[in-house]
Amino acid sequence: MEQNKKTLRKKELSSFLQDVFQKSGGTQKEQEKLRNYLKDPDFSITIKYILWEHWERTELNPPVKEKIDFDRNLEKIHYKLHIKEWQKNRHIPIHKKVYQTFSRIAAILILPVIILAGWYFIHNEKTSSLENIPYAKIYSPLGARTHFELPDGSSGWLNTGSTLKFPIRFKGRKRTVILEGEGYFEVKKDAKKPFVVNTGNMKVMALGTTFNVQNYPDDKEHAITLESGKLVIYDHYNGKKAKRISTLDPGEQAIIDKQNHSVKKIKVNPGDYCSWINGLLVFRSDPMEEVVKKISRWYNATIIIKDPELRTYRYRATFKDETLDEVLKLLKMTSPIDYKENKRKKLPDGTFTKREIVLFLKTDFSTN
Repeated sequence: MEQNKKTLRKKELSSFLQDVFQKSGGTQKEQEKLRNYLKDPDFSITIKYILWEHWERTELNPPVKEKIDFDRNLEKIHYKLHIKEWQKNRHIPIHKKVYQTFSRIAAILILPVIILAGWYFIHNEKTSSLENIPYAKIYSPLGARTHFELPDGSSGWLNTGSTLKFPIRFKGRKRTVILEGEGYFEVKKDAKKPFVVNTGNMKVMALGTTFNVQNYPDDKEHAITLESGKLVIYDHYNGKKAKRISTLDPGEQAIIDKQNHSVKKIKVNPGDYCSWINGLLVFRSDPMEEVVKKISRWYNATIIIKDPELRTYRYRATFKDETLDEVLKLLKMTSPIDYKENKRKKLPDGTFTKREIVLFLKTDFSTN
């Protein structure tokens, strides 16, 4: 008698599920009945039996290699059904979410949808949670440097004109932050959760590491400098799958060309590239074009190179806490460069344009 009841329940449930999903979710009455089926403990064994029976006939693309925990899957489904807030956040009832996600899978019986639903909730819980976790954003104004601390205990600095976006708590298998500009990171070690800096078309992965990432939008190159620990760098431009392109050991720097995505790895003194966090502006035989770019960001000024010959002139110096006027005077004293400053213009809102400095060769000074 009990066996007959189980068979009837199984047939009833199988028939009902096929009918509901073929109707793209069914009527409101059928939707409520579906919820009741999934909530009813008496149907747990029956549903589990159906899952096992149809599992071998289910072809997943991509295949699920790990062992499926059906009890856990059902618990997930039950749990999600009881959380109204979860439904509100997505504005989609749970049965429609399942249907919309898996209805595109062709030539598969409707019963394995439940299997996939459980697998979906488990393997996408981290992603869904991340979507609902509020993000914080830190902006370091032009001409300033900003210290930050992250929810996992990691910390660092943002250079002038840079932005860092991160979740208010890290969930999932990785601790991912999004950087635009330049940032220095002191990563708290967590072997189970790598720390990832995403720059939009490049990812830098670390565990317990201190490193610097420079990636301003107007830079022609990415520059990643490792101070301690180990880094793995991935390139994922144009929406392509992330590709591992380099690893770094302490004292190494990777320079990635943004246009052709070539990678150059060199030995450097990390202090020259990370000392900005201590208020030092360091140049080690850098082309004047790069020097001007850094000084412009550092002091929030516009600096123009008048003579093309100056662009490749290499300059070596270290500045600490100097004003822009002091830097310009030192530049004039220690190089064949002179400068003049254009008058600032008053804007309609009462503010003034940024300071505009023009650099030129000293030999031209007498004619200016």
